[in-house]
Formats: sequence, structure tokens, C-alpha cells
Amino acid sequence: MSELIDHPGTKLNRRSFLKFSAATLGAAGALALTSCQTAPATAASAPTAVAQSQPTAGIAQLDQTYVWLCAVTGVSFWIDGRKGLEAAGKSLGVKTQFLGPQEYDASQQLKILDDLIGKKPAGIMIFPADVASLSDTMKRAMKENIPVFCVNSDVTDQSARYGFVGPNNRGVGQTGGQIVVDILKGKGNVAIMTVPGIDVHEGRKGGYLDVFAKNPDIKVLEVVDDKSDPAVGLTVATQLIQAHPDLNMIIGTDATAGAAIARALKETGKAGQIKCVAMDRDQDMLPFIEDGTITATLAQNSVMEEWMATYYLYWLTNNTIPEFADWRAANAPQAPKFTDIGVSVVTKDNVKFYKK
Repeated sequence: MSELIDHPGTKLNRRSFLKFSAATLGAAGALALTSCQTAPATAASAPTAVAQSQPTAGIAQLDQTYVWLCAVTGVSFWIDGRKGLEAAGKSLGVKTQFLGPQEYDASQQLKILDDLIGKKPAGIMIFPADVASLSDTMKRAMKENIPVFCVNSDVTDQSARYGFVGPNNRGVGQTGGQIVVDILKGKGNVAIMTVPGIDVHEGRKGGYLDVFAKNPDIKVLEVVDDKSDPAVGLTVATQLIQAHPDLNMIIGTDATAGAAIARALKETGKAGQIKCVAMDRDQDMLPFIEDGTITATLAQNSVMEEWMATYYLYWLTNNTIPEFADWRAANAPQAPKFTDIGVSVVTKDNVKFYKK
């Protein structure tokens, strides 16, 4: 992704940063959970324990750890979400931990979840790599009195979690679709870069198509798979530009697509001629919004997402909402089933607020 984290006198590639964090914070990751230690690492199955936050001094401390089990830890998109997770943990006086396979791997995520249940964390939030395969194990966690929430992407069997926190992805696509219609003044040729078969991206693509169906002068020339990979994205964006001389807009539904599209537009001399609407707000994308190569991006409210999910888990674990003496006995979990955190539209006018 080639995102850079800037510190005085240094520039660190974000992917390298995550790997560096995993290495240098290994001691924290190894300490893992109070009564919830990470399984010993093996070459085949070691999860990435990126960091464990500690409660803030002066806050009442609880011997509890809340875990975010992600589908893939080796991408920079999760940095903002981790800020929300860790800040919520500090404000509540509990520990937090970010876990998951380094690469996108549903079977490894399932194994980590299975191991995690035996270590009895206070609560688990999950970004599922697969919308179906985790459900039985998630239900087992809840039977063990471990609250489970989904974040960012949901599972098919919604009885496998107490709630979902994240964007309504079809709604995200509909928001983006209307932005495209406005930019093109209701007429033009577009292409979509997405990740087929992944629920969040299918939802976003579907939202765009919903809007375009009501605007028949917007023509979708091609939908391509960028595999959520910056190098693949650059290649397929360049191919779209070369294959369609009448192309007016390229749309990206994942975090890596925007910067890849922008680079392809600059390399082919089409920046400013072909527009771009992107997704998310990776730091390497923001300069392309500043210079106008990307007209707009739809930024998920990632810090708020994991902040809220941590609080919901805490409420359930500690029976904080006093409606019932025992919400489990009443079969009435005291947390919302769906929390739509929405998206923010980032353009030249407000991009400065998103720069780190």
C-alpha cells in the first residue's frame, strides 16, 4: 500500500510499521490476555498479536481483556480502528488486544477463534474473513458467556453475535453512486474496481448499481477484481484506462483501490480527465485528493466503530445497563443489534483534517 507514517525525521512504510509493531510489541502480545494467553506460535498457525493496550492510570482497573479478532492484520486499514479499540480500553480501565492472521485466511481465523474461547477473554469483536464459517464457533463463545460482536462486516447467521457495528455497505455504495452522478452531471461511462465475493464489497458495488439503475445515462463499462492489492490495483486500473478511451470515472470499493487508480491516472497522463471516487482514507491516498486526482473518497468512521464495539462488549460483560438483574436469564442482551456508523465524504475541502 506504500502508506507512510510520518514522524520527525522518519518515514516508515505502513505495512513495515505493522510488521515492526508485531515484532517489537511481541512481549505485549505474548502477555496477551489475563487468563487468555495467545497460543504458542508455529510457522503454520501463529496469529499476529499486534499490540495490547494497557488501562490508563487513575481509572478503576478491571481484570478483563477485550479482543478484536481480525481477518487480516497485515494491512494498514486497521490502524484507525485499533486507535478506537485501545482508547476505549483505556477509558474503561481494561486491556485490549488485536489478533488475526497476517494474510487474509478464513481457516486460520477460525482456528484462532477456537483457541481463544478456551482462554476466556471478557469479550470478542470479529471482522469475519468468511460470512458463514465462523458462526458455530461464535455461538459456542456466547454459550461460554463470552459476548461476541461483529465489526465492519457481518456474518450470515446473525444469531451468532449479539450485534453489529459498522457501515451499511449498500448504503455506502448508494452514497458513492449519488456522488458519481453529481460529478458526471448524470451522464458518463464508469468502471468499478472491487473484490468479488467479499460481502462488504458486494454490498458497496450493489449500492452503486442501485443508483445507476435510476440514472440510465451512467453506463458501467466493466467491473474488475483488484484483489485489494495495490500492485494488482495499479495493473487493472491501467488496463481499464487503456481499454476504454471513452472512460469518464473509475470507482474503487476497497481501501487500496483509490491510490492505485490515482497512480494509474498519473502514469497514463489521464489525471484530471478521468475522475475517481474512492473508498476509505489511507494516508497514501490523501495527497491525491489534495491535488484533485481523486475527487472524493468515502471514509469509514473506523475509530468510532471499534470504540463503540468495545463499549458494547463491556456493557454486556459487566451488566452495565440496569434493565435486568441478569440479561442472559431474560434473554435480552442490552446492546443494539445494528449500529450504522456511516461514512464521511472526504474532498479537497476537508482532507486536511484527515492527514496524520
